[in-house]
Amino acid sequence: MPKTITDLHVKKIAQMIRNWPVEHALDWNAVCLGAQGILGWDNPPTRQALDKKIAIKISYKSKKEHLKLEKQKLVDMPRPRSTLDAMKKITRLQAENDELKAELTKMAEMANRLIYNATIAGLTRERLMAPLPTIREPQARRARTHK
Repeated sequence: MPKTITDLHVKKIAQMIRNWPVEHALDWNAVCLGAQGILGWDNPPTRQALDKKIAIKISYKSKKEHLKLEKQKLVDMPRPRSTLDAMKKITRLQAENDELKAELTKMAEMANRLIYNATIAGLTRERLMAPLPTIREPQARRARTHK
């Protein structure tokens, strides 16, 4: 009985490729070995068998391009002059991150309070979540009033 790769297998293999960890090299051999577990086969499928499946091929090319761009970002990133400079930057960014988290928590509490009070006042959730009105440009208003 010939081994077939079903649509479900294709989706799972494509998902595996999309979730491929950045720290591991992505090549067809590794994909074939990963696909072997998904397919439940004794031997890994061939590169050609996987490459015939459009979703797998597109996922592979897309992930390869993404990994290439990520690697380029790391190369282009400015390096600190010393370990001390790097530690100072990390400390500063952690403090900034903590401040932003605290601010976000306060804003979430305020939003919850406003929603609660508005609900008590009789406003529905739909009314509260209605989009803001658009502001028309002054020229449009002038043109409309002169007609």
